[in-house]
Amino acid sequence: MSNNIIDAPLTPKRVQSVYDFLSPFYEYLTRYESLSKERGLDVANIRRGDAFFEAGFGTGQIVIASAVRVGKEGHVYGLDVSSKMLKKTRKRVKMYKLTKRVDLQLGDARILPYTTGVFDVVFTSYLLDLIDTSAISCVLQEFKRVLKPGGRLVIVNMSKGDSRSSTMKLYEWFYRRCPSLFGGCRPVVIKPFLEALRFQHVKRERILAGHVIPSEIVWGDKPK
Repeated sequence: MSNNIIDAPLTPKRVQSVYDFLSPFYEYLTRYESLSKERGLDVANIRRGDAFFEAGFGTGQIVIASAVRVGKEGHVYGLDVSSKMLKKTRKRVKMYKLTKRVDLQLGDARILPYTTGVFDVVFTSYLLDLIDTSAISCVLQEFKRVLKPGGRLVIVNMSKGDSRSSTMKLYEWFYRRCPSLFGGCRPVVIKPFLEALRFQHVKRERILAGHVIPSEIVWGDKPK
């Protein structure tokens, strides 16, 4: 199941402090992720009136984009472990005059503060590559729990690349020695986890984020 995924040693408290520190220049550091996130939104197939949830919203680009897509009839919910990211995103939501259709909270994706079966779409990008391998299934089970029957889970994350590539092997070598240097992210392979949790119509699409970093978009539907 682990597909040789290396461990992620940072505790949730440490992740929070890292992303609080990164919040002022996070968008500049992660510009390379924009195309993979946009593709993730496309496969999410968001409709007007949907209830959309994003785990790990960062500085809020996806929050704004999804709030536009769900329209006035829909609603966007978000959870992030960083209080400074939360503050930054709330300012952005207010600037775009979307406060009536966006609800953001501080919290941990391992225990979601939502009732069962409430969201049409659950979306997360570059979050599971922060989560320790032993906890990935737990997080995915929480995502599945809060989805409506027939709802869609979309995951974007750093991935392994192909077996011929030495880029990510070098990355993993550095990560093992200083995981905080890379914001705590390391390559993961998520499709087998979704299949084990019996999501339907599971698909995986590879993409090179910034034409350099192997990433994957994985999605599947909760059984009706």
